[in-house]
Amino acid sequence: MLDGRRVMITGGSSGIGRGLVRAFTAHGALVFAVARRPEALAETLAPTEPGRARSIAADITSDAGRRAVATAVQHAGAVLDVAIHAAGALGPIGDAGRLVDYPADDWNRVLDVNLSAVHFLHQRLVPFLDNGTAPVVIGVSSTVGRAGRAGWGMYSISKRALEGWLEVLTEEWDGRVYSVNPGGTRTPMRATAMPDEDPATLPTPSDIAPLFLRLAHPLAPEPSGSKLDARDWIGRDPWEGIPTA
Repeated sequence: MLDGRRVMITGGSSGIGRGLVRAFTAHGALVFAVARRPEALAETLAPTEPGRARSIAADITSDAGRRAVATAVQHAGAVLDVAIHAAGALGPIGDAGRLVDYPADDWNRVLDVNLSAVHFLHQRLVPFLDNGTAPVVIGVSSTVGRAGRAGWGMYSISKRALEGWLEVLTEEWDGRVYSVNPGGTRTPMRATAMPDEDPATLPTPSDIAPLFLRLAHPLAPEPSGSKLDARDWIGRDPWEGIPTA
């Protein structure tokens, strides 16, 4: 159903990003997997079908890293159909994440990864998205981005700001734009945030992939600007209601 769709996924070396890279390649897309660590990216791509994914080792918080992503897409034909911003930084949480004591360095780092890098990477990629077919941008939000929560500091604030960025983009850009809240997911970041939680009680990144796959389809019926929850699509057919021809 996604054969030929060109999809860029940040945060592809771990967690939700890794799960999405594997899910999209399994459904026929050509994926640009972006992350800082080349060895971890190689692990992500190891089980994928040869030729379905391209690894881009780049730090998207730097202009050089964003330029490297854009250059890779340019050399691959200068066409992009879907951009999924799954890279994220957690920062201090709990008592250490309370605003009154929140460290300046962590504040700037989390804001940079979760918001600024998304914006400035989009500026680099929008010409390629405009060359694509029914182009889509998906931002990975959070429960604490939909409603602020004490002790989650800049993570919560940056995800709330990401929601605002997606709202503005919806108004300004002709492509489709979505905010997806994955909910609690079995990832290394979640384990850091909630060390006492049993990970076996959480869905895996592959479990929450159906909604992302659905929204990437050129005929997805969800209107641009929708704020959606990935857990609503666990176990469902992502192509439900989408024409097959």
